[in-house]
Amino acid sequence: MSRAYVRKYPRLQVRLPVEYTAAGEDYLRAIATNLGGGGLFLTEVIDLQPEKIIGVRFRPARHIPLVQARASVRYLMAGLGAGVGFTDIREEDRQRVLRWIHQKTGDRRQQKRAPLATQVQCDECMTLAFSRDISPGGMFIETTDSLPEGSCITVRFNLNNLDKVVTARAQVTYAVEKVGMGILFQEIEPDDRDAIQEYGRVCPPRN
Repeated sequence: MSRAYVRKYPRLQVRLPVEYTAAGEDYLRAIATNLGGGGLFLTEVIDLQPEKIIGVRFRPARHIPLVQARASVRYLMAGLGAGVGFTDIREEDRQRVLRWIHQKTGDRRQQKRAPLATQVQCDECMTLAFSRDISPGGMFIETTDSLPEGSCITVRFNLNNLDKVVTARAQVTYAVEKVGMGILFQEIEPDDRDAIQEYGRVCPPRN
């Protein structure tokens, strides 16, 4: 079945000072304009090349401890900056970043998601789960008992109080401790995906 593209982690437009360094070099300053659980987009950078490994440190907000990570330069955009992906980051730091992003915006993705508040039956979950939003590619489920990244689950839910129940096999792409988890639909009937897409047309999406 077709699989819609969604980014693994939610991302947020920001303007954060970031310090970065390669081995044996002094820290240089840059500005992050995009932050996600998987990396940053840095502007005002110098001497970066694709695949170069760097150290980064930044503080998303004053109340959050300094986040430090190793990252790889994934791509360069001439005159704009560099996209870097975390290669080694403490899980507690990733959780702080993800939790802050959710507090600020909910869940922003390249594929816009429409708000959907409904109970979600998850065969593998031990507690009740509720949806926050949805797109044809996936959804965010609020639960205090998140499953590990990579887990395969079966979910069932009503879409906009319709009699029809949507059933899908999905994979957990990331989890935010005591908040919930983002899932990517792996197996879903075409008419169910079409119904979700139509729901998104009539409900204002989250940008």
